[in-house]
Amino acid sequence: MPDYQNTFLELLENLELDISNLYKLFAEKFPAHKQLWDELSGDEVQHAGYIKKLSSFIQQRLVLLDEKTTKTLTIKIVSEGIKSTYRQAQDNKLTSINALAYSLSLEDSILEKKFYDYFITHDQNVAFVINKIKWETNQHYQKVKIALEEAKKSR
Repeated sequence: MPDYQNTFLELLENLELDISNLYKLFAEKFPAHKQLWDELSGDEVQHAGYIKKLSSFIQQRLVLLDEKTTKTLTIKIVSEGIKSTYRQAQDNKLTSINALAYSLSLEDSILEKKFYDYFITHDQNVAFVINKIKWETNQHYQKVKIALEEAKKSR
C-alpha cells in the first residue's frame, strides 16, 4: 500500500479515536447527556476498528482508496479542532450546549467532507463496513441534533 494511503488511514483512525476521547470527556463534564456521549464514544472506537479492517481490505485489494479526492490536510484540520475543543472542555470553558453544538458541527463535517466516500469497492462485506460507518455517523448527527434542540428549549 502506498505511503499516502497508510497516512490517510492512520489519520482517519486517529480522528475516530480523538472523537471518542472528546465524547468521553463530554460524558464526564456534561452528565445530563452522559448516556448519549457514552454511546457515541463507543461507536467512534468501533469506527476506528473498522478503519483497521479497511486497511486490511486494501492490502487484499478488495477496496481502493481514491487518491484524487484524498485530503489528509482536511483530516488534520478537523483533528486540530477536536483537540482544541478537548482543551476547552478540560478547562471548563464550554457549556453543555456548546458541546452539543460542536458535536453536531463535527458529525456534519465528517458527512460533508465525505471521508468514507474515498473508498471504492465491489465487495459486499467491504461495502457493508463503509456503509455502517456512514450510517452511524448520520445517526450521531441526528441524535446530537435532537439533544441540542431539547437543551435549547429547556434553558
